[in-house]
Amino acid sequence: MDSHDELRQRNRKLRADLDPVQLETAAAALAERILQLSEYQQAQRVAVYFAVNGEIGLNAVIDHALAEGKEIFLPNLDRAALRFSPYFHDQKMRFNKFHLPEPDVGNREMLAPDELDLVLAPLVVFDGNRNRIGMGGGFYDRSFAFRKNPEHSMPVLIGVAHEIQKVDRIVPEEWDVQLDMIVTDQAIYK
Repeated sequence: MDSHDELRQRNRKLRADLDPVQLETAAAALAERILQLSEYQQAQRVAVYFAVNGEIGLNAVIDHALAEGKEIFLPNLDRAALRFSPYFHDQKMRFNKFHLPEPDVGNREMLAPDELDLVLAPLVVFDGNRNRIGMGGGFYDRSFAFRKNPEHSMPVLIGVAHEIQKVDRIVPEEWDVQLDMIVTDQAIYK
């Protein structure tokens, strides 16, 4: 079985090799699935991300959520974990140390991870048992570690990916936080 680093490297290349038409088609199919989920429909505070390096895009979901009056949040790096900043169209942005865009807001405007209703999380590799491998920084696992306690069922954690990022099996590390669901351009894994 490949190591997490080998899986991560292979799947990042698979994702990066997708052309713009494939990315657009996949994002539209993903949005269609997400918008039909009761977890999405019932959520008021939704965390998303801006797609980079071939990640599956959420622009249609963001536009829909804002039009529906939902609050949208983007991750902000807060040392070793994440906090979530409000996002709206024409939001002033800044770039973090990984050159990823974040809303340019003060700490008082940011939410802690447990204040969200729904998190649409990027991933690099996943399996049908809702295990994920991310970019390797551990930010999502550290930020949502409280979800490992069965008493905490919120926020709902949904991984989003291209179907080509699926592998047969991932052996989770002890710190990995299992997702509630994974949605791809082709399927939903619960």
